[in-house]
Amino acid sequence: MREIIDGALCWEQIGDGNRDKSEYRYTLGKGVIHRETGVLTLPVTLNFVMPFLDCEKIKAVIINKLNMLKDVEFDFTYEDMILSTEEIIGLYIPHMIHILNGSFVAITKAIDEKNFELDGDRLTIYSLGNVATQQLNLRAAPEFRRMLRDTFGINVKVEFKNNEALYHEKERRFQESEAGDIEQSMRKHAEDLRQKAEGRTKSGAQAGGKSQVRGNRQGGGSRREKELPAEGNRIMGRGINGEKNTELRDIDPKQGTVIVEGILFKKDSRVIKTGNCLVTLLITDNRTTVCCKAFVTENKWHEIDTMLSKGDGVKVRGQVQFDTYENLNVIMFKELEKLERTQERQDTCEIGKRVELHLHTKMSAMDGLNEPDAVVKQAAAWGQPAVAITDHGVVQSFPDAAKEAKKQKEKGHDIKIIYGLEGYVFDDADCIREDGSIDYKKKPTNHIILLAKNQAGLKNIYKLVSYSHLDYFYRKPRLPKSVIQAHRDGIIIGSACEAGEVFRSVLNGLPQEETERIADFYDYLEIQPIINNQFLIDQGRIADKEGLRDLNRKIVELADRLGKPVVATTDAHYDKPESAIYRNILMAGQGYKDAENGQGLYMRTTDEMLEEFSYLGEERARQVVIDNTNKIADMVEEIFPVPKGKFPPKIPGAEETLRRTCMERAHSIYGDPLPDRIAERLEKELSSIINHGYAVMYVSAQMLVQKSLEDGYLVGSRGSVGSSLAATMAGITEVNPLEPHYICPNCKHLEWGDMNLYDCGIDMPPKNCPECGTPMNQDGFTIPFATFLGFDGDKEPDIDLNFAGEYQPVAHKYVGTIFGEKNVYKAGTVGTVAEKTAYGYVMKYFEERQLPINKFEADRLTECCTGVKRTTGQHPGGIIIVPDDHEIYEFCPVQHPANDVNSDIVTTHFDYHKIDENLLKLDILGHDIPSMIRQLQDMTGVDPLKVSLTDRKVLSIFNGTEALDIKDPDYKFTHGTYAIPEFGTSFVRQMLDDTKPDKFADLVRISGFSHGTDVWLNNAQDYIKSGVATMREVISTRDDIMNYLILKGIENKTAFKIMEDVRKNRPLKEEQLAVMKEHGVPDWYIDSCIKIQYMFPRAHAVAYVMMSFRMAWYKVYYPAEFYATYFTTKAANFDEETILRGPQAVLERMDLIDAKGNNATPKEKDDYIVLEVAYEMYARGYKFAPARLGKSHALKFWTDEGKVLLPFVAIEGVGETAALALAEEYSKKPFDTIEEAVIRAKLNKTALEGLRSHGVFEGMPETDQLCMF
Repeated sequence: MREIIDGALCWEQIGDGNRDKSEYRYTLGKGVIHRETGVLTLPVTLNFVMPFLDCEKIKAVIINKLNMLKDVEFDFTYEDMILSTEEIIGLYIPHMIHILNGSFVAITKAIDEKNFELDGDRLTIYSLGNVATQQLNLRAAPEFRRMLRDTFGINVKVEFKNNEALYHEKERRFQESEAGDIEQSMRKHAEDLRQKAEGRTKSGAQAGGKSQVRGNRQGGGSRREKELPAEGNRIMGRGINGEKNTELRDIDPKQGTVIVEGILFKKDSRVIKTGNCLVTLLITDNRTTVCCKAFVTENKWHEIDTMLSKGDGVKVRGQVQFDTYENLNVIMFKELEKLERTQERQDTCEIGKRVELHLHTKMSAMDGLNEPDAVVKQAAAWGQPAVAITDHGVVQSFPDAAKEAKKQKEKGHDIKIIYGLEGYVFDDADCIREDGSIDYKKKPTNHIILLAKNQAGLKNIYKLVSYSHLDYFYRKPRLPKSVIQAHRDGIIIGSACEAGEVFRSVLNGLPQEETERIADFYDYLEIQPIINNQFLIDQGRIADKEGLRDLNRKIVELADRLGKPVVATTDAHYDKPESAIYRNILMAGQGYKDAENGQGLYMRTTDEMLEEFSYLGEERARQVVIDNTNKIADMVEEIFPVPKGKFPPKIPGAEETLRRTCMERAHSIYGDPLPDRIAERLEKELSSIINHGYAVMYVSAQMLVQKSLEDGYLVGSRGSVGSSLAATMAGITEVNPLEPHYICPNCKHLEWGDMNLYDCGIDMPPKNCPECGTPMNQDGFTIPFATFLGFDGDKEPDIDLNFAGEYQPVAHKYVGTIFGEKNVYKAGTVGTVAEKTAYGYVMKYFEERQLPINKFEADRLTECCTGVKRTTGQHPGGIIIVPDDHEIYEFCPVQHPANDVNSDIVTTHFDYHKIDENLLKLDILGHDIPSMIRQLQDMTGVDPLKVSLTDRKVLSIFNGTEALDIKDPDYKFTHGTYAIPEFGTSFVRQMLDDTKPDKFADLVRISGFSHGTDVWLNNAQDYIKSGVATMREVISTRDDIMNYLILKGIENKTAFKIMEDVRKNRPLKEEQLAVMKEHGVPDWYIDSCIKIQYMFPRAHAVAYVMMSFRMAWYKVYYPAEFYATYFTTKAANFDEETILRGPQAVLERMDLIDAKGNNATPKEKDDYIVLEVAYEMYARGYKFAPARLGKSHALKFWTDEGKVLLPFVAIEGVGETAALALAEEYSKKPFDTIEEAVIRAKLNKTALEGLRSHGVFEGMPETDQLCMF
């Protein structure tokens, strides 16, 4: 047997090839042949890994020699390995693939077994194809990791990575091979034809005749055509001759070259290694969507991107191929043309234009698909004089509709918006209880249309919407008829659709007198296209379409008897017929079985409606479609859904209070009189603030901060409020926006710092006052006031404050004390269908109907289903304040968040963004850091405001771990910022590595980088690494842009406008780019501005870093207290069972989560962050103490004899309620028995088991009963 093995083994392929053969040892155990299977199991103990192919060769030789065998299995035992870890892995990968083959074979064949990288404890194995790689990481990676660990003790994180270059190279070779086969076949075919032709013309040839083969090049092959510039509608290629020959749904590789047409849904491009671009166009015919791809130059992509927009018609010619990357048929196109946009439906009626009086937008929850602005645009484009918005029970589309109407008016289309709703009414005549309240759950509801005739009517509608949500909500926002009647002034009432009581009374054949009594309540009656009521035929309630027309005729007759107008409406839920599918998907997603019954609910032209109602006769059709709808519209005055202007609340003497408090504090710091530069800035700010009516905002924020400080909680500022010196002097923020300076706290001597050297006064060297010798304070962060209020002080301010999480409710309540409870409301939000949810609806719809759908069509349908309202909510800290002399109903209705009738919270009905320019909004947010600072102060007795921000030892932990005094010699981490807010994430830790901060100003810039979008990655990071710019030169915060442009000589307002456009991700205009170039702004800086999508204000970054630096100070000087405080905020992710077992258990758990890669759950990823901090704490020599009665807090980690003491809530199975009850009951009187603890603290079984397991009841008897035996 040894001869067979020695002869088959290729020794030079083992290891690096430099070892002597004698170093490799193996011993054979006793082989066993299994009689049932005929398989030989051969034990082998060895100090190396046999190459897999050699093993297969050995098996084949053995089977050949012992022909009774069916197979050979080696049972390898590895001892005293002489190979390196990398050598072992390289040789063992094929073995692992073999072991996993079976159910894994479909994906393991994608592994490029010779291509791997080992970097420390991370093993990257390359594979082919995105889909296969995803599956390998999901299913094979954990198995590979397990086998390496169990077999060799090698602990590595295994990750598969798609080798995209090799994948495309293989695909290219396949295509070339395929093209070569085709070309060879064509040549053979041509040669056969040529020989046949020669046979036929042989005599002619012998007579001296000449034959030519045209178009044939020597050597065969094809030459890449020169890329032609776009011309006219031809974008790519030489032009497409002929009509389209294939429907999108019919494309197939067997067809070869096809010509298709469609509407562009999406375009994209990515640069490949050659420098060219892979362009992807998704085109649709509203039935399916097809992917078209092409490899083009960057210039050609620029032409495509410039000439084509979403919604454009396109025509392409190309080869249909099965794309293994997409796993779908795609068209590789060579030619591309832009088609003229197909003519949308036009309203060409010459005798007049209709008005739509019944229409739903996306705010009709999970039912409407119309965008409010699109509805107004469409009606205006059709020349219709007005359009009504009538969502189900809500009015949240009003501000957007009004905004679009204003735009249309500026374009010359003066369209009127009729503001209304389709409510849910019930006749409450027999629902009044003895106490006068209404039993609003007693009866079913009908639909009703309410239209505001004037501003007073709109206010009444806002009241009715509020009452329906606050007082009468039961499944839907209901409206008692008596309540409508009481608030009818200024409202026009319509009878609505088939769910209205008028239609139903006619449908159900009620007596004429009863039907007339019901209809008399309404100002006008509605009829709708018969397709809207097709379901009545489907249900067998109406015989046929003529029966539906008869119902409409009866409503017309009823209106005539009562002398009321009849209007024809569409009840439009979407824009055009083909959009019905989107609503069907949403309805099916909610479980409706009749999801397809909503056909026909689309916006219609006057011509379409006249044709629909032609059965009424020409004159009557015109009356219901045109005359009466215009008559209703003419009754409506111009209305503003939100009043124009600002309506700030009032605080008596606010202006004087602000000026006085600012000047008092300024004088206390800088002396009296103030230095000129400070006096000028403060006076300019105060004048702007007071003259523009913002004093109340400042004073209210000042009162809130002062209240919090008095109660022992620091407040952090957010946003750009720290740009205001007045805010600093008012005590609203601790960020001082002045230039860096020294100020003597004793004699008030002032010295300005060198702006060329310092961004932050904190970074200047310590200095004693030259006048009196007192150590001077260093301050100033170089932030212009214009960032907050603009150069004219007229920009809308926004004061955001971070309160301690537990203090936030107190702060909210105090706003009511300042302004009056009746004037204060939580800022409402509207939650819409997100992309992920919409995708789920789409796939469910097609799966339930067993209909095929490709992923591109799924993406298109998903996009069309997003943005539809699902629910409402509240801003986490936003408070809207109504002035005392106004009512909220002048601005919007109110409701409970998510229509929670058990909630005592009342929010604005509109999303707060729609009214925050009219009413004061305060952002009073809850945040962990102020809570942590308070706990640290309680534990250490150190006032956080006295913590030095210039401590170099503290600054050093942003660059390493030396200041942490690590005791573990094998400590694996290199960063010192774990658990430091803003600087503890892996993203920012990498940023620290890249930038090596050594100043406070560097930390401010890093905070700006980390909170921006496309500010660091693919931007500043690249410029710094390539040496194009330094960290101080690149853009970090929005203020950097304005300051830099002003230094370059650009006029202040222009610089401010460029900054605002960049931070709001608005494309820079040609004239702005020209100004920047004229003033010598380098190209890289302009390019950086163009890339940025979102930016932090510098004041926000400074405020965050000040808080983070304080936390870092406690981490350096009070470690146990710091860790206790940190774990208090992360109790939900504190894995008590693992962490208490020590640092090795922590590392093993981290390795396990690491091994899952992207497949780790969100909870595991959050746990990982806490495990990192626990590992660091152990490495510094600190330990945990288990939770104990009489020592532990309910919810907070604490310290006990230098250890971090667990709270009860950290124990597995113990929730907050149980933890609080246990601590509270024990504080009243210690427990004598476990039974007593269970009874008094009301502990459930899970909590009891957790507490027992943790040892909380150690030594405590179960009961107080005596045992006699």
